[in-house]
Amino acid sequence: MRRSDVLGALASQIGASVEATSFLLSLFIGYPIAILHRAFIHGKDVNVHHVFFTITGLAVYYFNFGLQFIHPIINIIVIYVLLRVAGGSKFSVAFAFLFNSAYLLYGYLEIDKREGYPINWSTPQCVLTLRLTALVLDLYDGKKSQDKLSKDQKENCISDIPSLLAMFGQCFYVGGMLAGPQFGMKKYLSFTRGEFSELMAKDASKEMQDSPPASVGPAMTRLALGIFYIILFQTGNILFSDDYFFTTQYQESGFLAKCAFILIWGQLHFRKYVGIWLICEGISILMGLSYNGKDVNGNILWDGVTNVKLYQLETSSTFREAIESFNHNTNKWMFRYIYKRLQFLGNKLVSQAVTLVYLAMWHGLATGYYMNFFLEFIMVNTENQIMVLEDRIPILHEVNRSSTLQPFLWLVRKVLLSFSISYALVSFCMLTHVKYLQIYSSVGYVGHIVYLGFPLIYLILMRLTKAQKKSDSKSQ
Repeated sequence: MRRSDVLGALASQIGASVEATSFLLSLFIGYPIAILHRAFIHGKDVNVHHVFFTITGLAVYYFNFGLQFIHPIINIIVIYVLLRVAGGSKFSVAFAFLFNSAYLLYGYLEIDKREGYPINWSTPQCVLTLRLTALVLDLYDGKKSQDKLSKDQKENCISDIPSLLAMFGQCFYVGGMLAGPQFGMKKYLSFTRGEFSELMAKDASKEMQDSPPASVGPAMTRLALGIFYIILFQTGNILFSDDYFFTTQYQESGFLAKCAFILIWGQLHFRKYVGIWLICEGISILMGLSYNGKDVNGNILWDGVTNVKLYQLETSSTFREAIESFNHNTNKWMFRYIYKRLQFLGNKLVSQAVTLVYLAMWHGLATGYYMNFFLEFIMVNTENQIMVLEDRIPILHEVNRSSTLQPFLWLVRKVLLSFSISYALVSFCMLTHVKYLQIYSSVGYVGHIVYLGFPLIYLILMRLTKAQKKSDSKSQ
């Protein structure tokens, strides 16, 4: 039986596309690869690690995308030559941004995006684009004087150009090749050189010092959680499918029923990504790459490459909390390598807007991505304005500080946050304007009206509070 037949049969059983099934299988394949690494590669020479990660990563890549692995190979070699010729220069930074982004856009232009959200070679190319761009910037920072670097830059910068083999190893590392997470060359080299193992072994017995990290339990926990979230999405998607938006039954339902459907549908899709990242994280925990020091009690922390802070995500009631806990490494990358380097613009809102435009472009060319991040921009801005008003208006300040009302306020915020995220995800998942505008129109563009209209309310309330303060000061 051919590979396509097997995947097709499995895909029909679980209710997913062949591409998604192949992709998910590849994530699970990372675990036996991690077991092989623990059994035969742990403690070996650094180049053995690089070769192992390159070969296994290429094999998984070929399983998914065939000979398209030529694209990441070309991209890696071009950046390696760039580092050799002009590494550490401003030219290298500009060239890397332009070339890596252009290569990714070429991938989007080459592939037909009309049929939903395809999984193809541009999917891991997204990860590679950020990884190689970060490498060039980290070397650029490493060539600067240390007193000119921020704490964050000092932790990630490198002073020497890595070997081509090391670059292949980092980029084809199976635990981060397909869906992230992002991690720098400095962390990867510390891992492959055994520096993490040395730190973990300080207080261990002689037998334990030569053994793979004691990370099986934490890794299996993340794997189990990831599988749970994937199953949650797959089963929920049966009742809350994309197709239902375009049925007569949905169109004839009431406003609140439509909003409720959007809320639940969006949260299911939201957790699909959570499941994928948890599975990826478990691979890095199993190998030891995710080592992040020890807590105050001497317990090892395995959150070095976490992409989702699960408890914070599930209990978040503000956009700020949700952004900090969801797609954590990508958001951190955007903050570190885009937002913070736009300080010369002198305006945080402009820097935020430019960062979100780049983030949308990084996801693809479909208009849905740009609509999604536009909505995120105005939603976060509205939340910031509400926080200002809470401090300005006494009754809002008192309500917000009331311990009795906190459970009720949390619930209201949680529902509003969940609906807002789901509302934005409509465009992210539907991609084409024909589809997402039809859904938005079915609820009267309620999200657009509320979040675009609130700045006007904000200005009016700010003027009223200023006038009230002046009146109070005169009466005194």
